[in-house]
Amino acid sequence: MSGGLSGDRTTVSFDLDGVLMQNPFLRGVFPHMRRHMRTAERLRDLPTDEADDLVDQAVREAWSERMLAGKFVDAYDWDAIYRDVSAALGAPPVDDISQLVERYCREPGMIELLPGAEEALQALRGAGRRLIAITNGYYAYQLPVLEELGIAHYFDEVFTPDRIGFAKPDPQVFELARSSVHVGDTLLHDVLGPHLAGVTSVWVHARLPEAIRAVPASERTAHPAFREYLQQVFERMPFRRFHPEADLANCTPDFAVVDVLEAVRVILGEPAD
Repeated sequence: MSGGLSGDRTTVSFDLDGVLMQNPFLRGVFPHMRRHMRTAERLRDLPTDEADDLVDQAVREAWSERMLAGKFVDAYDWDAIYRDVSAALGAPPVDDISQLVERYCREPGMIELLPGAEEALQALRGAGRRLIAITNGYYAYQLPVLEELGIAHYFDEVFTPDRIGFAKPDPQVFELARSSVHVGDTLLHDVLGPHLAGVTSVWVHARLPEAIRAVPASERTAHPAFREYLQQVFERMPFRRFHPEADLANCTPDFAVVDVLEAVRVILGEPAD
């Protein structure tokens, strides 16, 4: 590409988890909920691993039921999901998820600002870009993390399913945000969704094979090796069954990068290091 995405009013939207930050769910919230569920009479005498597997299975089933019914916003309501699972297993009432998020945000090692994240946001702000966060995590689950990591102020808006009534990959999310380019790490949510809305997609994928990394970012997605690799990733996508509109063509990103700093160089048309 000969230049960046032109126009001072260009809006860049970002996925959050796995792109800019690590939230406390995997390290704090979900383990907390497993410990809570193990107090249920039917689970308390089971080996820990077996009890946790039953909890995780029940959570997956509750999530999948919502997804199969097309209730994509409800599928990310972890409070409701864990209340239902707790009641089904006979466990005591569960703690409020947003309060757990706030608690674990303050504990060392639970959240993380990913390498290059703040530098990338600063560079785009300095170039006059409007920045929007687009996440399928509910607002009360995501804002405390952004604030604790010190990056909430970079965003003009934070779009979440509970606030706007849509979840990625629904194209209405990106249309409402007026995105010009979207940066994210999943083919389904962060490539398919933007493409259905006519938005440029930048796929962040740290595991790009070395042969593809060696190709300039502006040329990677046209390279035969990339197309072969993308086919493999696409076929392994676990949630395709919930979105029959997904195919390899509309899940092929416009750009593929290894991190957010490389994404910024693509967006601003800067040469690679």
